Amino acid sequence: MILERIWPLAFPIAALLASPRAQGAWGVAYAPVDREAPKPAIVFLHGMWASPEDSCEPFESAATPFGFLVCPRANAPLGDGGSGYMMWSGGYADAARSIHAALDAADALAPGKRSDQGGTLIGFSNGAYFAAEVACSEPGRWTGLVLMSMKLDLDAKRLARAGVTRVLLAAGDRDESRISMQNLASRLNQDHGTAPLEARYMSLGDVGHSFPSDMGVRMCAAIAWVRGTTCTLSL
Repeated sequence: MILERIWPLAFPIAALLASPRAQGAWGVAYAPVDREAPKPAIVFLHGMWASPEDSCEPFESAATPFGFLVCPRANAPLGDGGSGYMMWSGGYADAARSIHAALDAADALAPGKRSDQGGTLIGFSNGAYFAAEVACSEPGRWTGLVLMSMKLDLDAKRLARAGVTRVLLAAGDRDESRISMQNLASRLNQDHGTAPLEARYMSLGDVGHSFPSDMGVRMCAAIAWVRGTTCTLSL
């Protein structure tokens, strides 16, 4: 009987605890849990055959304890555009327009509380390449990268010159990119010279080119590591 009385309250309570959310043609964003002091942006770039609406939510609990979660919409239609899905295309300037439009829109969630420095860029598949490129093209703005499920060729010294201090590479155990990303983590640790750059590989579990069911917990740990802090989420 007690559980029957409490259960109907679970959804209103969860709604009260959730971070404020904004959505538009630019993408999706969530405010940080703590909106008293300035917080950085945690930006997630989705992959192909995806959208901010179907891929941003798993990151809410992982990212909002650290800052604004911002999920920009990619800048180019996929295929003939009829599906409504977008992909990242072009170069830094092309992606940056979509990313900074989303950052500007997210500011409305907590005006004056977003810091331009110390941000974290996260990318999945096609978005991982552009996350790394944006970080290298905006020195001092992004200190940590979480790059998932994409075969990449990164320059450790270029990352370090841009102010990136930690890179976490991740893939599912059945993802074709897994071995490539494991090797890249090792190479980044060897090639950075005297620059303060550290890389690590993390498994996304027994999945292929997709998110695991416990993506929030895994991403909280990933974001915390690249930010040099701890995650309070648990299974």
